[in-house]
Amino acid sequence: MEKQLNLFIRVFVLALIIAAGSLFFTFPGKSIWLLASVAIAMAVALVALVAASERVTSMKTGLPLEDELSRKATWKAGYYAFVTGLWLAIGIMAANLIGGEIFKLPDIDFRYAFEAMLVVPGLTFVVLAMLFKKKGNVD
Repeated sequence: MEKQLNLFIRVFVLALIIAAGSLFFTFPGKSIWLLASVAIAMAVALVALVAASERVTSMKTGLPLEDELSRKATWKAGYYAFVTGLWLAIGIMAANLIGGEIFKLPDIDFRYAFEAMLVVPGLTFVVLAMLFKKKGNVD
């Protein structure tokens, strides 16, 4: 199972790299944001695969799927991700307000701000949850 999962991950990443490269050369004007979208999709897929593989190995070894430590680590990571998302939204609003009104800079486009407000807290949650679970001290 582990060899099949590693092979699948490698083939999946290679396919996404090829797709991103083809999008890069097909749409040169919008290539950066298309590559960012593909990178986001790849990160979500890889996190899902890692989580699924951890769950499968836990089931095979007979370990419980959820214990007190993982529950506390998940809650703590969720709290920090929520706070990160709030401060990011406040920062984007302040950047639009100060940059647009005082310095006459163009506003941050909604789609980019929206993507950032979805991706940053999500990645923060995933990274902190794994870090807290590995560290073991969540008090």
